Amino acid sequence: MGVTLNEIAKAAGVSRGTVDRALNNRGRIHPQVAERIRHIAEEMGYTPNANARALALTSHRRKFGVILQFIETPFIQEVLRGIMTATEEFLQYGIEVEIIRIEGMDSDQAVTHMKRLYDEKVTGIILVGNNDSALRREIDTCKKADIDVVTVNSDVPSSHRKFFIGQNAYGSGQTAAGVMADLLGGKGSVIVYYGLDSTIHSERIRGFRDIISHRYKDIHIIEEKKTGNSRETLARMANASLDMHPDVNGIYLCGEGSIELCNILKERSLSSNIHLILHDLAACRSEDILDRTIDYVIDDDGFGQGFMSLYLLSLWHYNKREPDQEYYYTDIRIINAYNYQFSLSSEFSRQFQQVKAISAVHT
Repeated sequence: MGVTLNEIAKAAGVSRGTVDRALNNRGRIHPQVAERIRHIAEEMGYTPNANARALALTSHRRKFGVILQFIETPFIQEVLRGIMTATEEFLQYGIEVEIIRIEGMDSDQAVTHMKRLYDEKVTGIILVGNNDSALRREIDTCKKADIDVVTVNSDVPSSHRKFFIGQNAYGSGQTAAGVMADLLGGKGSVIVYYGLDSTIHSERIRGFRDIISHRYKDIHIIEEKKTGNSRETLARMANASLDMHPDVNGIYLCGEGSIELCNILKERSLSSNIHLILHDLAACRSEDILDRTIDYVIDDDGFGQGFMSLYLLSLWHYNKREPDQEYYYTDIRIINAYNYQFSLSSEFSRQFQQVKAISAVHT
């Protein structure tokens, strides 16, 4: 039987965690201490077994189900890309991932798939959720069977899901309001469009509305309309609103339809007169950002949400550790014509920082 980390720790007079950091070159440790530990480990005949943990997992194969509502949207495609990347990271550990794609928001379909995954006794489920009582009940049923459910991007409030990964939607809406107020100089009129009565859209709008109403008495939200995430509906509404309110100063879009809205503003020669703020970089055309038809994009980092959801859920099962918090919020990134190109080139750096941050939790 090989030398264990506990035996090395006892011989070196340090903790097991310090030995782990020294032998795996991670975390904070004084170089001289790390060198002494490595020397003691070598003298004791320690050889790292890279396959030990993998064997522990492959002997009990873990399957995770991923249910992605709104799969047709560019943003959820980014979430999917993050999940696929994380899947590749864990293939060597015998983890199996089934991805279920649902167009639009369809709680009935999501519940049906959750019931099937429950019957298959999966290890965990990742879900793009929404505020639905049937989903809450199914999540609670899974919890009783020790099937962990994680929500990503859009939460299921008041459920027993394990944790949520995504942007702080309320804070994101507040950020959009603050940026809009700066653009308007604290005075003007704004039209708000939102896609659905989903958790994420509702919270964004609530955050936007709260900041405007409480802090900027000279900014007025003159319309607040639901588009159903239909681009055609948005185009029809926008044309009617602009006819009715020719002096509007700003538009806040929370939902699909950025391309259609930008086309309308350009066709009406209004792109320099109306400030436009929206979400989700993946749904935007680069030309609309660079020519400043879109003033600011409040980006939610879909790739990071997808990557971290599977990565963290896998690590907790891997290490048999409970999550240390209920909400894991991704950064609120504010993008405009001047930092747009940089935001594209920095993706690798962001991915690296995500992995680094996750790994630090488990050292």
